[in-house]
Amino acid sequence: MSFGLAFVGILALIVLGVPIVAALGAVGLIQATADDVPLSIAAQAVFHGLNSFTLLAIPLFVLTGEILHRSGAAERLIRFVTMLVGWMTGGLGMSVVASTMLFSGLSGSVNADAAAIGSTMIPPMTKAGYRRPWSASIVAAASGTGILIPPSITMIVLGTVANLSIRDLFLASLVPAVVVAIGKGFVIYFYAKYREPTTERVRVTPGELGRAGLAALPPLVAPVIILGGILWGVFTATEAAAVAVLYATLLALAYRTIPRGEWTSVFVNAGRTSGVVLSLVGVAQLLAYMLAYDQVEVVLAEWAGQFTGNYFLFITIVMVLFWILGALLDGVPALVVLIPLFMPLARDAGMGELHFAIFSLAVFGISLVTPPLGSACFIVCGIARIKIVDMLRPMLPFMAVMFATIILLAYVPAFSEWIPQQFAR
Repeated sequence: MSFGLAFVGILALIVLGVPIVAALGAVGLIQATADDVPLSIAAQAVFHGLNSFTLLAIPLFVLTGEILHRSGAAERLIRFVTMLVGWMTGGLGMSVVASTMLFSGLSGSVNADAAAIGSTMIPPMTKAGYRRPWSASIVAAASGTGILIPPSITMIVLGTVANLSIRDLFLASLVPAVVVAIGKGFVIYFYAKYREPTTERVRVTPGELGRAGLAALPPLVAPVIILGGILWGVFTATEAAAVAVLYATLLALAYRTIPRGEWTSVFVNAGRTSGVVLSLVGVAQLLAYMLAYDQVEVVLAEWAGQFTGNYFLFITIVMVLFWILGALLDGVPALVVLIPLFMPLARDAGMGELHFAIFSLAVFGISLVTPPLGSACFIVCGIARIKIVDMLRPMLPFMAVMFATIILLAYVPAFSEWIPQQFAR
């Protein structure tokens, strides 16, 4: 009953236009008051949810992405990738997917990927003959893969909430991310060949490609430093984020593309984005505390426990529930509330913690790009100047690929666990 009332209350406030962070916080405080929980305890729950060394990586990675975007590093990467694969059928669309794979390792944010790559790639795609809804769908679908690409902010939050190794999460996400990106590339090729013919012809000389590669080399070093340092134990995720900020700043100073007067706005924008994410984490922890206080996990375990013996039914219920709630609550708050509740049930159903974590991330990735609620869809629609309903049909083949990857991920544990196991050895 408590969980049901909380969920209804959150949805009602969101429908009324209340920001998600305010809706979560208000429902948590109402529950605390109804249960006679002192407000000081509620404040401590929020503080405890944010009092994490690992979470410091979030504002640092956000700042890294902001600096690299403002410095022109993202444009250098995208230009090089476009020259590399743009000659193929559907090459511009494929370059969006490939660029997202690279830029996600720098920005850590799905929304940052959608904004940076959408603003850079949608105009030339439109000029080459891509319909605006189709080009917007390609960008949105590609950005949805970013949740599985280190150093994903959502992955860092998940590791903190579920008490999992950030390094193991980064390793476990690599194969699923590559597979789903390849699947999206096949969709783009098929549509460019048979359904959405274009006039794109990106022709470059070896010299032009070499110069573009040299220009993109410094930004390409950043993911190697970040991921290499974490995977080989040189530094933690938070320390890697600090190193990434330093490296991005040195690049920006070398490029001299950020005027002195704009550095203030760089920090302000990074602080604003970080504040939104961390505020969601804090108030979601309050709601999670109140649900635990009311022993909601006991009721939920009794309800979902009847499905843990049927793996297919359990996976289906979790997938549908996480998909819907992830779209309604914009991913991170849904993750903070749902993962601690369902992790024990997943173990009972036969899923390892790391396996379940990557599976959940993949489902939330679909939530972020599902029209009409996915936040990435709103961003690319604004850039492409189209209505969000125009993306409904073009997004269907990409969502089919993403769901196919999730099913494969659910039934083949090695899909996510093999690489971490090899590193452990």
